[in-house]
Amino acid sequence: MDTSLASRTGGLERPLEQRVSYRLARLHVKLNAQATRILRRHGGLTLVQWRVLVMLNAFTETTAGQVARMTRFDKALISRTVKSLIRAGLVKARSDDSDQRQQLLSMTASGARVFDAAAPHMYARQDALLESMDATQREVMFDALDRLEEVADRTNAF
Repeated sequence: MDTSLASRTGGLERPLEQRVSYRLARLHVKLNAQATRILRRHGGLTLVQWRVLVMLNAFTETTAGQVARMTRFDKALISRTVKSLIRAGLVKARSDDSDQRQQLLSMTASGARVFDAAAPHMYARQDALLESMDATQREVMFDALDRLEEVADRTNAF
């Protein structure tokens, strides 16, 4: 009697190197480790702190809830990270005039200096990643990522 995994899955088993989720997870770990080293060296930030500062740099002023939605990070993680950035003097919060329950977040001058110190290194990393492909490969990659994200958004698809 054959009890191999291929037999139990009707021969549908794929090698790890051909599994999308495996390959994306492996790449995610490598890219996060690389970014963490860069941020530690050029700003003393965590990756989540960096991502919050990126959002504040892009939108000037926003809420923790909006940052969580845009980054798709857990609200509690964003809340803890924002508190750490406020304690470090990199972010400030003020009450939203139109909704007193909301805190509007923005970077302080110190936050902007830290962001500006790390940004060239993080953007050079992005450039190196993109430059590893020609224009057609980049277009195909972004199209593939869009398609995978659409499938991932269909929560009841499987």
